Amino acid sequence: MKNIPLSDIYCPKNPQLTLLFRIMRISIFFLFFCAFSLMAKNSHSQNARVTINRTNVQLESILNEIESQTDYLFIYKEDVNVEARKSIRADNAKVSEVLNTLLANSPIRYKMEGNHIILTRQAVADVRQAGVTGVVTDESGEPLIGVTVLVKGGSQGSVTDLEGKFTLVANVGDVLQFSYIGYVSQEVKLKDLKLLRVVLREDANLLDEVVVIGYGSMKKKDLTGAITHVQAEKMAKEKPATMQDLLRSAAPGLNVDLSNDAKGGGNMLVRGRRSLKGGTGPLIVLNGMIFQGDLSEINPVDIESVDVLKDASSAAVYGAKSANGVVLVTTKKGTEEKPTIRFDASVGFVTMGANREVYSADEYLQYRADYAASSNGFGNQGYYVKPTAENLNKYNLTEAQWRNYDAIGQGSTNMEDIWLQRIGLGEIERENYYAGRTYDWYDASFQTGLRQDYNVSLSGKTSNLNYYWSLGYLDSEGLVVGDRFKNYRTNLRLDGKIGNFMEAGVNLNLQSREEGFQTVSWEGQIANSPYSTPYYSDGTLNPWPMGEKNQVTGVNSLYNNSMSSKDAGTQNVTANFYAKLKLPFNISYQFNFAPRYSWNHSRYWNSSQSVFDKDNGVAGRSTARSVDWTLDNMVKWNYTFAKKHNIDLTLLQSAEKYEVWEESMVASDFTPSDVLEWHNMKTAGNKEISANDTKHTGAALMARLFYSYDNRYMLTASVRRDGFSAFGASNPWATFPAIAVAWSFTNEKFFKWAPMSSGKLRLSWGKNGNRDIGIYQALSQLHGGTAGKYTYVTPQGSLYEVSSLQIERMSNTDLKWETTTSWNVGLDFGFLNDRINGSIEWYHMPTTDLLVDRSLPGFTGYTDIVTNLGQVNNEGFEFSLNTVNIRNKNFTWSSTFGLSHNKNTIKHLYYRYEDVLNEVGEVVGSKEVDDVNRGWFVGKDISAIWDHEFIGIWQEDEAEEAAKYGQQPGDAKVRDVNGDYKITQEDKVFLGQETPKFRWSFRNEFTLFRNWDISLNLYSQMGHKQSTTEYLNFFDNLGDYSNTYKREYWTPENKSNSYARLKSTRPSNINPKKVINKGFIRLENISVSYRVPQQFARKLMAKEISIYGTVRNVAVWAFDKEWDYWDPETKGLLPRTFTFGASITF
Repeated sequence: MKNIPLSDIYCPKNPQLTLLFRIMRISIFFLFFCAFSLMAKNSHSQNARVTINRTNVQLESILNEIESQTDYLFIYKEDVNVEARKSIRADNAKVSEVLNTLLANSPIRYKMEGNHIILTRQAVADVRQAGVTGVVTDESGEPLIGVTVLVKGGSQGSVTDLEGKFTLVANVGDVLQFSYIGYVSQEVKLKDLKLLRVVLREDANLLDEVVVIGYGSMKKKDLTGAITHVQAEKMAKEKPATMQDLLRSAAPGLNVDLSNDAKGGGNMLVRGRRSLKGGTGPLIVLNGMIFQGDLSEINPVDIESVDVLKDASSAAVYGAKSANGVVLVTTKKGTEEKPTIRFDASVGFVTMGANREVYSADEYLQYRADYAASSNGFGNQGYYVKPTAENLNKYNLTEAQWRNYDAIGQGSTNMEDIWLQRIGLGEIERENYYAGRTYDWYDASFQTGLRQDYNVSLSGKTSNLNYYWSLGYLDSEGLVVGDRFKNYRTNLRLDGKIGNFMEAGVNLNLQSREEGFQTVSWEGQIANSPYSTPYYSDGTLNPWPMGEKNQVTGVNSLYNNSMSSKDAGTQNVTANFYAKLKLPFNISYQFNFAPRYSWNHSRYWNSSQSVFDKDNGVAGRSTARSVDWTLDNMVKWNYTFAKKHNIDLTLLQSAEKYEVWEESMVASDFTPSDVLEWHNMKTAGNKEISANDTKHTGAALMARLFYSYDNRYMLTASVRRDGFSAFGASNPWATFPAIAVAWSFTNEKFFKWAPMSSGKLRLSWGKNGNRDIGIYQALSQLHGGTAGKYTYVTPQGSLYEVSSLQIERMSNTDLKWETTTSWNVGLDFGFLNDRINGSIEWYHMPTTDLLVDRSLPGFTGYTDIVTNLGQVNNEGFEFSLNTVNIRNKNFTWSSTFGLSHNKNTIKHLYYRYEDVLNEVGEVVGSKEVDDVNRGWFVGKDISAIWDHEFIGIWQEDEAEEAAKYGQQPGDAKVRDVNGDYKITQEDKVFLGQETPKFRWSFRNEFTLFRNWDISLNLYSQMGHKQSTTEYLNFFDNLGDYSNTYKREYWTPENKSNSYARLKSTRPSNINPKKVINKGFIRLENISVSYRVPQQFARKLMAKEISIYGTVRNVAVWAFDKEWDYWDPETKGLLPRTFTFGASITF
């Protein structure tokens, strides 16, 4: 055995950037050295137990594996057939037990002499012939490979082959034992020697499931904190397009927003919003290292599992980055010895999941007529209706009376043209009206997007090397015309062993994404009149679709985009190199180095040929380059004594650095032409160049101790010391402790309730920090002043323009971390061998030392300063339940239900108090002052809605009362709290909150006739409100000439108490909010997949083939019948995606 001391490979001595590259070169050399050493002879261990999982490999390979894990050496002659194919599964088993199983039914015999094992070949005549044959399958009928079959009480044994078959020497009356990882062991007594068929049932006990925690992993039964484990393979049937799709509604307490663009994704929030100014997103950790990139870099096809750390005891090991929770992502590794190729291809169609139609041509004319009549108080309503004989009779008007109502009619005899002008149609609109030309701007703004996703992976493993490599290409179009996103990704993961003393590996992730596509301005376009068109009569594009001289000229994105161009993209390289050294006494040392490089660019050009150009062409280009790295040195010690006491100790030293360099140039007034766009910036007469460089560093020390006694009592304690360059000079360091205890009460001898298979109580406490505030908030900052330059006159009278630098922000040397203290109480339970399992959590999480902008007196010269003040509390509960409802040969039904509740409260703000007076003006107490301007109120949710309360619409019989407020029937009625007939700030009240109080999800999965898989997922958000002013039907002057969404509105003939008249009069010129219940239930996903029977797949030389269809965002049901504002969750567009695809494994 050759020892390679780590000190010869890497020893950090200083944090300079030059050392970073030296480290990388050495690390890469070390990685290749490890890779070329993988086939070297392994040394031996004194441990007489081995763990082996090999399928259909040569016996020689298994013998080598035993040698690598022990101090034994095999000796045999040439007549011993070590090329025979064997399979074995053993977990910490004695070598003798492994050999008994391995050599059963073979002519090979073994003898142990000291550290030598001698293999000999027995004569064929002496070998007993097999007494029984059989086949082992799972409940779906699929053969199980590598099942261990033993004769109880004897030494005979066998292992099933690729078809699940086995042969074993046994007699009638013998008891056969069948065991397989992940399945319930079974015993069968032989009644005869006929073909034996055995069906193994999947083990529903989840306690041995491995969960990733910070800087390590742990069996679920040993967890002491609030951690939710999401197995990606379970969600793979739903074909998630992004990592956020995989996690949406998968973990109670984790909320994932919906995105409505081509890129997809969405923001994540764990257990409520904790900060007023700082970031609120959770920390992302990829394969054990903190990930600073965009989540689009992680291909969901590559994800093995995701673990969400929700309480402080679980997340505290990440210290100042973990206050908002931690999401740990683990990517796939090779699982089979035979190289496996998997190809996934899918095509999707993106359609409108929520529509909000605008008026069609005929509807638009009626809307314009009603708008004109309402704007004029309905007093002369008959003069705004189309002058048909029926309408004139209805309002008892003659043609002359109708025509002579205003100057428009008095100057024309064309009754229809008079009407069109009165209701606000411009010249081009009227021209198109008479020509019968209309245009559907709504339809022209949206599209059925095409989404193509292709992925291929190669994976496998040998005794010394585990490998996984994937390539992915995504081309996604969104709902809006022009919205597009392209993503090229590759992921490489290598994990290797060097003997039995060292492991080394690399995870490399590369991405190139294109985002520089021009979309149409859909909100502007759909406001165009349906009697406007994007083209002139000669077919050229019209920049003013509603008329150049019209009050509203309209928006034509076809023209605007033809006079501009855009390009944007990002390239990322994320790496993680590691080496792990096994030391005596079960101690290990691990070194991790995770560098990341990112380049992005953005370019644009607006043509000088555009009719809107005022600068003789404008072009801009910007680039940014960032480098960051994290380095971890970790020591672990795991020891078990007296068979009941288990200790796991982790010590960590970590360092990090982040730098970004940004440059940009904006140019205009190109000579002689701007035809070369941003490619020829030097010909511009005006140039503005800017740059921005930022850097921060961090360091940390961490220790964590886990102790368990007899699988009944568990304790986890940790402490982390964090340093960060962005905080004040007085507080660069902070300490974050945590402790958690757990009691598996079902392992107690006194616990005899058979239906309950597992039960554990947990209690944890800890502190986490939030440093996501921007890296220079503690420092004074210089800038170029408000004007940039000023004129200076010398004593001689000469004039100079002098650049200036000014201090725009006051420093705060005492600035420190936001700190979240968390209490968590949990109960994990399982019934009927964990066929029913789940958990209940309660938490209380006060966040103190909030980072806020505190106002300063004017004489200081500054408006505010960033400081630590205030407190926000989050408190709530979570409930999760997993059940296997039905499980038989042809039908399986399982369900997952999750429920969470979070109460968010601002406990303190700036600690400024004011007197509370009684009715006679006496001071009876004090209360903390709210921040009204920012909408923050002590004792309320951060998202509290505080506004004037809409209570109805003034009706005709209330005209006199409405007039006291300067209003008329059809206008909005607002609660006058103090009854002074003035609507002021004193009349505002609390109307609810925008953040959901409750969230629940319900997922169901079905397997029919073994090969059909069906899944559907529902989720809901409840207890929150949406405020809107759209019911006012009040528009500025532009609204007098524009199209709009179809809407309800009050008229004398169609009265309403919910919607105001068109162009209504606002009370006291304010916009009172109408509050609508924003709760909803969404059918988020329906997925159907079919696994082609293996006998047909094999004919195509494939191991497995599946085809599938998925519909995402199927339907939504809003709780409030008045909801008509796009989708209740996004408050805007929502894509409904139909996906069809296939997955083939070779």
